[in-house]
Amino acid sequence: MNGGMLEFLEVIKAHQLNYMLSLSSMCFIIFVFMLLTGINTTKRKALLVLELSAAILLFADRSAYLFEGDPSRTGFYMARISNFLLFIMNFFILGSYSTYLREVFSETKKLNPKHIRFKIIDFLLLIGVSLVIISQFTDFYYYFDDSNTYYRNDGFIIAFIIPVLILFIFISLNIQFYRQMPKGMRLLLLLFTLNPLISAFFQLIVYGYDAINLTIAAMAILLFIFDLLDVSKLEKNNKNLQDEVETKNEKIINMQENLITSLAVLVESRDNSTGGHILRTREGVRILVEEMKKDKQLNFSEDYCKLLLRAAPMHDIGKIAVEDAILCKKGRFTPEEYEVMKTHAEKGADILHDILSNTIEPDFQTVAVNMAHYHHERWDGSGYPKGLKGEEIPLEARIMAIADVYDALVSKRVYKESMSFEEADKIIMEGMGSQFDKSLEKYYIAARPRLEEYYSQHQ
Repeated sequence: MNGGMLEFLEVIKAHQLNYMLSLSSMCFIIFVFMLLTGINTTKRKALLVLELSAAILLFADRSAYLFEGDPSRTGFYMARISNFLLFIMNFFILGSYSTYLREVFSETKKLNPKHIRFKIIDFLLLIGVSLVIISQFTDFYYYFDDSNTYYRNDGFIIAFIIPVLILFIFISLNIQFYRQMPKGMRLLLLLFTLNPLISAFFQLIVYGYDAINLTIAAMAILLFIFDLLDVSKLEKNNKNLQDEVETKNEKIINMQENLITSLAVLVESRDNSTGGHILRTREGVRILVEEMKKDKQLNFSEDYCKLLLRAAPMHDIGKIAVEDAILCKKGRFTPEEYEVMKTHAEKGADILHDILSNTIEPDFQTVAVNMAHYHHERWDGSGYPKGLKGEEIPLEARIMAIADVYDALVSKRVYKESMSFEEADKIIMEGMGSQFDKSLEKYYIAARPRLEEYYSQHQ
């Protein structure tokens, strides 16, 4: 080894206690940061253990230097505890890195985490940890003299051989599957195992220079940084993918709604008596809902309000199944015809249930089906098709019932003239508690001026 290299190593050796403290602190800060930000994957848990182990490793290494040769009782125990942690933490780091690497390969689906090489690593880790524990009672790796000075023993070379064998296995995996690993981490994962091997060579020939531990801690910090960057990139990709999925879902929803609304418009074009009914009732529902949203006790969510407005145009879609002779009749229905006409509520629910059965919005399906099925139910139970009573009637159907009847009263039909707002209002108010939900009365009263303004402009 040339003089320049030896001089460089001596400089590192002279300041290594400060380096140990700095790197140990950085690893511990990373450990705390990871705890606070969450560790929801096996890979992150492995990295968490690796960072804590690296922090303990360098802290123990530094303590071993500080208490070596200290004959006091404190020095006696601290020197032995520090050296035990120093040796055992190396295997914790190798074990957590092994878990981390398994997860990397598992994500790429290129290598089974139960591969024979990983099993060999597990076996070597078990042997290594066992020998460290045995050494505490047999001085197999090292011993202390009466002045509490540390000396390597005959078995010390084993403490190098086992980790080196594990590192060589890691290198073989990294090289073989280099192209399958995340691009941003390929070189780092290789360096994580290669650098300690190079450092081990120097540590064998330069006593007192802990190149391996300093290198491992530095690699642990870099691994966290690159993993964080890789996670950020993954989260960004996931966000882009999620945005793309949401955009496509929105397009599907819009296509589905446009199809259903088109069917509803087609039905209305067949029914000569209800021109514009779809748009007017949707606006009636909107006005009522906006008044209800002002009542904070109702806790109306914005999403639910949107569902009501989207479902409103579909409430009469069942009329598509009613024959033209009845649907297009000019004049009042006979009792028999009226019974046929009443079937549109149940048929509409069936149609919407089938069309929306595979929708990505099950809540929308529920609201739309309920609105079509039960908007002719009455609060006192005398409505159709099921004769539901009171709160058995879904809220969306109770809201639609008011908007539907109000439109029927103030709009001109082939069999009747339009009523004045005063006449319509009187019928609606008289129906509160019998035909309509009494608790909705105050919202109807609040909405009344806006309803009259709207219908004045759209009749």
